[in-house]
Amino acid sequence: MCLAQPNSHTNVLPNGELKVVELVALSAFYAHHLFMEILDGKNHAGGRYERFIRDMILALLNGEETRWGILNWPIPNLNLPSAPQCEAANSAFIIRLRAFVDGFIQTGIDNSGIETPSSRRVRASVDEPPIMTVSAEETPVVIFDEIYESWRRNQPRPLLNGDGTLAIGVDQPRWENQAPELYARDMATYYFQELLESQFWSCIGKCANPGCKRYFLRKRRRKTAIKRGSYCGRCKLIGGAERTRLSRERAKREMLQVAAQAWKEWGTCRRRTDHAVWVAKRINRVFGRTRFIRPKWVNQNREAIETFFDHEQPTTPK
Repeated sequence: MCLAQPNSHTNVLPNGELKVVELVALSAFYAHHLFMEILDGKNHAGGRYERFIRDMILALLNGEETRWGILNWPIPNLNLPSAPQCEAANSAFIIRLRAFVDGFIQTGIDNSGIETPSSRRVRASVDEPPIMTVSAEETPVVIFDEIYESWRRNQPRPLLNGDGTLAIGVDQPRWENQAPELYARDMATYYFQELLESQFWSCIGKCANPGCKRYFLRKRRRKTAIKRGSYCGRCKLIGGAERTRLSRERAKREMLQVAAQAWKEWGTCRRRTDHAVWVAKRINRVFGRTRFIRPKWVNQNREAIETFFDHEQPTTPK
């Protein structure tokens, strides 16, 4: 929602001459945004501007793009902060932007690890703790409060659409007269807010492969829950192997639960049948059509069966 105003009165000197350097800076940094908005219409869902800002945010998150604001655009003679201050601002920007996105994604994942992207949000319900950013480098902040405070520093403006309806215009934060790190935080909030305003807010994901952790965009909105982790295109094979492993673990756990109960019943009923044979028959009665096992499986998993009953206290299967 960047609506650049390069001819603002703040850029006019007492003698009426424009600050040439300031105009060059604004033109270089805002021209690509402004061009997309004029060409496509800013609120056109799925249009050129929305795709442009989507790709830019993704590149920033993955470290493929570093020019996020005026402080890191190579504009000569612009009175920028010192190099250490700009470096600190760069670090603050990427930490905050990733923290926003990570925290936002996490709100769609329940305690069992099942992800539902459509349930993501930035404000908690009345009976929930505040939704906070997830960042190891700094103290977590409440996402909703951070957006609100940034809006207070960079006042949105009411706009009138062509059909007479109202809209809210949010300019990009200005770096003048504020600390570089605060400007970086406001810019991170701005980009995150642009992501929320787009139709791609539920499509963004973070690869669950520990060796990857790249951010990616799904081609379509997920209508069903993601039960075994999200993986980018490069890690689909790893994701498939992980899903197979988790599926097998879940299946074995279900069989151990039935086996533990049968193990106990064999002892109380004083069956003449061999212990492993009795348990195997009980397991096959429940899972035989898809997971038929032999007494050998019971003997191989005897310790796990006994331990499972002691800790899980399973119920009698139907």
